[in-house]
This record gives sequence, structure tokens and C-alpha cells, in this order.
Amino acid sequence: MGTKVRHQGREAMVIARTLGGSQSYDLRLIDGTIVKYASAEDCEVVTGDAGRRSAFGTGTAAPRASGLQFPG
Repeated sequence: MGTKVRHQGREAMVIARTLGGSQSYDLRLIDGTIVKYASAEDCEVVTGDAGRRSAFGTGTAAPRASGLQFPG
């Protein structure tokens, strides 16, 4: 969570990962709009952020093996 992505040409932040058969995410767009169940294929990780901030706000966290693919 907290990964910056681009969804349909608009910047967003992953706020939740949905559970189910396919990988999808809830996103908060830059204007505050919430997009529910955005598929991983429709999200492009914004390079430079790569979602490596710790969920606790300090340090870094390693990217997860499943879900959005992080560079590096």
C-alpha cells in the first residue's frame, strides 16, 4: 500500500489490495476519487516511488513477490 501508480493516465495511490480470484487494488486518485477493484494490468507503477515505503512510515520495505511488479 502507498505505491504510486498511473491508472488510465491519472496518478493514484494504492490504498488497499482486494482479495479474490484476480489481483485488483483500490486506488485513491489525485483528486480524491476512489477507484475500487482496479486490475493490476491497468496500473503502472510510477518509477522513482516503486512502493518501497514501509507500511509503518519509517525505513523501507522490500517489494512483494506477487501483485504489482516493482522495478529493480
